[in-house]
Amino acid sequence: MSNKNNEYAIYQAQLEHGSIPEIKKLAEQVYKMPSDNLEIQTEVARYWARQSDEMQSFLTRQQRDVEAWQLAGLSKLVDDAFTQVPFYRELYQKEGYELGCIKSFSDFKCLPIVNKKILSGVSESLRVSNASQLLQAHTLRTSGSSGVPFAVFRDDNYLKRDHAQCLRFYSNCLRTPLLESDWIYFIHHSGLLVSSMLGKYRIFQLPDLLPTTPLGQHLLLIKPRLLVVLPSYLPLLIAHKKEILDSGVEAVLVNSESSSCHERAYYSKLLELPIFDEYSSEEIGLMATQCLYSRYHFTEDSTYLEIINADENGFGAVVATDLKNAYMPMIRFDHGDLAKLHDSPSICQCGRSSMSLSEINGRRDDAFKTRDSTLIPSASLLAILDATLVDEDLSLVSYRLIQKTAEAVELLTVYKGQPYLPIAQIINSIEQQLSTLFGYKVTLTHQEVRALPEKKSYKRKSIVNEWSGV
Repeated sequence: MSNKNNEYAIYQAQLEHGSIPEIKKLAEQVYKMPSDNLEIQTEVARYWARQSDEMQSFLTRQQRDVEAWQLAGLSKLVDDAFTQVPFYRELYQKEGYELGCIKSFSDFKCLPIVNKKILSGVSESLRVSNASQLLQAHTLRTSGSSGVPFAVFRDDNYLKRDHAQCLRFYSNCLRTPLLESDWIYFIHHSGLLVSSMLGKYRIFQLPDLLPTTPLGQHLLLIKPRLLVVLPSYLPLLIAHKKEILDSGVEAVLVNSESSSCHERAYYSKLLELPIFDEYSSEEIGLMATQCLYSRYHFTEDSTYLEIINADENGFGAVVATDLKNAYMPMIRFDHGDLAKLHDSPSICQCGRSSMSLSEINGRRDDAFKTRDSTLIPSASLLAILDATLVDEDLSLVSYRLIQKTAEAVELLTVYKGQPYLPIAQIINSIEQQLSTLFGYKVTLTHQEVRALPEKKSYKRKSIVNEWSGV
């Protein structure tokens, strides 16, 4: 479907709701990405047509060739950041860096590690290669799971590569490659950067899945080959198993929340479909993708990953370098996660020889629970807070949302100035949205604090459930 009265019209995937009232209502709540426009869709389509075959063949390159390719990319990325990005120029000058210094991975690992706190303390104009283009850049403001607002800036080249790599992963989860006419079905607050490529590789999205949502009815109309969902929604998919299988779904992909291999195997058996996980973030993008044999293979043509300071069990801190983002480089970025490298360097049974992770013990935000034990995914909660707090308010330093009981939630905030709206108005808005998610009245209390209390975990949490649910 498209609006023929608009010369810039593009295919409106969200209009394919089948006139099902519940689906239509949810579909209308989906946030439309600013990047989902005719120009970007056209560029992504051209990029995919040119690069998809080469991107697929990259996955079967010998490891020594991949390492040579990565080293050349890292050397150029660091040199460009040193000459074009004020933050890195100052940071690396203190280390005595000179152009062309990166001749080995050991050289690269001598560079200082940065994190969100360090980058947040630097003016945005000093973190990009061209400050005059800052207003035209694609901006993502997010709290992530740490509760600390952070802005990431990207150019069109990043968007094209990122979307193409997601499609490559999705295609590899299926029995045969994706076709231009195929549908991908998202049940997620965050979609991809474009909803289709000018009507090809279409994506339909629901922001939430409720127990009463007639999902199966809609799947039979859309007939998607892949479902992309939050792990918290896996239990709700069971009620729609027959329609899922009858509609032609070949695989389920989960992301954004932590899920165990045991949990995915359990629901995979119940649904009679493979379930794949990915390791990604809003700061870096896609970092590793899971194959049928449970390894998380590095996306080595987009990210260079390091696992440092590993403990006796092999778990170490994840340090990521984004090879896609030349506009706002993220070089040796401490991601705040723990992960373990796969013990065996041999070629995986799936045919890939890339470096891989065996386990990811990352941010484990606690889902909230309703009084009937229905899970409210942390991603749904973060979406509300990002839209209400983070996107509009640059004076917000950090926050934490805490479930106290089935009906009581508390919000802690740390501001460095006045909020963008009266705090009572902000609280009222969040309370109303939480009540909608819970399906009944939820009371939200607020407390402004000097600093958030530290949690006994590797990373400070912004979504915490202190209610046992009993």
